[in-house]
Amino acid sequence: MVHSPPATAAVPPHRAARASSGVSAALRARSPDPRSAERDLWFLLLVTCAVPLTGSLLDFARLCGAPVHAWSAAVLPWLRLLCSLAAGWWLVTLVRARPSRWGAVRRGAAPALAAVAVTGRVAALVWPGGTWGVVGSLATTASLAWLCGESAVRHGVGWRGLGVAPHGARTAAGRLMAVAVFGAVVVLASTTVTWMARLRLGLPETAPWLPVLDRAQSAALGWNGPADMVANVLFTGVAEEMVLVGAVVVLGRAARRPLWVLCALSLLLRVAAHLYLGVPGVALVLLGACALLVYLRSGRLTPLVAGHVAYDLAASLVPSPEALGSLVLAALICAGAAFVVWFGRFAPAAGAEGRAESGRARDDGARRV
Repeated sequence: MVHSPPATAAVPPHRAARASSGVSAALRARSPDPRSAERDLWFLLLVTCAVPLTGSLLDFARLCGAPVHAWSAAVLPWLRLLCSLAAGWWLVTLVRARPSRWGAVRRGAAPALAAVAVTGRVAALVWPGGTWGVVGSLATTASLAWLCGESAVRHGVGWRGLGVAPHGARTAAGRLMAVAVFGAVVVLASTTVTWMARLRLGLPETAPWLPVLDRAQSAALGWNGPADMVANVLFTGVAEEMVLVGAVVVLGRAARRPLWVLCALSLLLRVAAHLYLGVPGVALVLLGACALLVYLRSGRLTPLVAGHVAYDLAASLVPSPEALGSLVLAALICAGAAFVVWFGRFAPAAGAEGRAESGRARDDGARRV
């Protein structure tokens, strides 16, 4: 039995024109605005990096002999409050401006998260050294991660385009790639830390005039216990990978900036945020450059953040360097095995599909000519 298509009524010309103009208007509304994307990028970098950069530069000035010992305690708590307030306000603004399936839930969750972040920061000013500072830090970290996604959605990229659960992430190839990226970041972080440790030990002998961190890293970061450590590690993973890698690349491309400018900006901010280590902080160029390369090649952001956080937690909690080295070796083996399997099973098919797509594009272009 042959099914005939249902009869459709003719569309009047004025309605067709109105419909086509509506589609064009929707496409124009969804197309990225370069100025808006650049403004959003700089605002996101400001609320994310203001506290780390200020604290790092003050510590670097102290290492150079400047009398700034009391400035960190006087400036940073208020700066944390301002950044949390600005991030919360911007998040609420973006969430309310975008309709979605879970609009009511999102419109309620965003102000609640912002209120928790600001309350924690205010309470930390009144009762320094307590758990409220940890609460404010965790809520601010969640706000920044949410802001990255909302900014990507606003400029037509979306969470998937940012690299959070992209298309194909749940397939076998996607899972193998996630394992490879996760392990690669762990190994790169370990290599960077080893390089920094060697610089920190060798520079005082070979170049004693260069500033080098003269105390434990936990003391320089102001950790008061395990809770502070976990909150700082989570913030670092989101700030350095989700913002300085994912958001910088995505929003920078939406702003039509050259890729080399975006990579240079990302590396500059990453190194500047680690100047509290002194000259050895320059070693962060290695991790930053490799993280950008991995992200640009794989398009995966979640395993990038997870690998960074996992290594920092392991480095802070594992009792001995030997045990940490064993964990890094295991990550290297898993990443290598995942990449070999992915390359052997899925890379040829992906390459053939890409060549076929390029051939179809060339044929279409030839027919148009």
